[in-house]
Amino acid sequence: NSQILWFQTQTERDGLSDGDLCWTWAVPHHLKPLCLQDCQALKGAFVGSACSLDRPYVPDVLFWSVILFFTTFFLSSFFKQFKTKRYFPTKVRSTISDFAVFLTIMIMVLVDYLVGVPSPKLNVPDRFQPTSSTRGWFISPLGPNPWWTLLVAALPALLCTILVFMDQQITAVIVNRKENKLKKGCGYHLDLLVVALMLGFLGIKEQRVTGFMIFFLMGCSVFMTSALKFIPMPVLYGVFLYMGVSSLRGIQVRLFSMPPKHQPDLIYLRYVPLWKVHVFTVVQLTCLILLWVIKASAAAVIFPMMVLALVFIRKLLDFCFTKRELSWLDDLIPESKKKKDDDKKKEVGAELIAL
Repeated sequence: NSQILWFQTQTERDGLSDGDLCWTWAVPHHLKPLCLQDCQALKGAFVGSACSLDRPYVPDVLFWSVILFFTTFFLSSFFKQFKTKRYFPTKVRSTISDFAVFLTIMIMVLVDYLVGVPSPKLNVPDRFQPTSSTRGWFISPLGPNPWWTLLVAALPALLCTILVFMDQQITAVIVNRKENKLKKGCGYHLDLLVVALMLGFLGIKEQRVTGFMIFFLMGCSVFMTSALKFIPMPVLYGVFLYMGVSSLRGIQVRLFSMPPKHQPDLIYLRYVPLWKVHVFTVVQLTCLILLWVIKASAAAVIFPMMVLALVFIRKLLDFCFTKRELSWLDDLIPESKKKKDDDKKKEVGAELIAL
């Protein structure tokens, strides 16, 4: 049993630091060493940075948290790649791969519960109420402002409405006048009409059940605090690590330290020289670092302008790369689709040559 020492005087207590042991107040002085059960029975209070509110220092918490952290990461990665394994039917493998993170969290919560080490858990409120105690569920739109501010704000609101209307509608009418001799006639709502007609023939039936259920279940999570409080924080950190590593797959930074013979079969590596790929990656990293520095400094107010400046930087790349190279390096079409189309073209070309 863990021994909880009790000191008769503060002088005895001052000889040790808070991190050395746990000690208790409110224990009768005739009791010398106490076991954990006796201390809790006597309503003793654990004091010191090495203790929690209800238990003394547990030396295995850090080691167990590290195990949970890395096990969550590797188990999530294993389940995500389970679709390519040879075990179980295809549907079962696909289901395991799709719910990789959820299955990992459930397994790790069960393992943590069975082991019994008091790992740090997710801190959730024990009751359903507003976060701030200074307000209720319904917030007045006026806030602390008096009622007459509504009347005062009506005039500038009207001016802003006129400004937006003039900027969007009247300007379009002036530009489309016959005196300007535009090559194409005006069509203020033609874009929406064309899209609607195209979807009528080429689109698919839209269903919103999936999106509704996703956000409905997210909203129901506020009623699941009794279950969420069992999730260890190291498990969540492992999930965050898995999400971060997953987003790093396919980025061009890895090509800097990768010999050409070990590089993946990426579509832009087939048609763009490797040194130009590195130049394009350096430009991207430079822009990212510049945006991060501006965002983290006092100049953050100009951050939207710097984001807009990326458009002009993209235009400047036309002087360093050809349009064909930029189409491979900076295209919205997914890599897998471009590679599939390119392989089909090569197969057709090979068949024509064979004929």
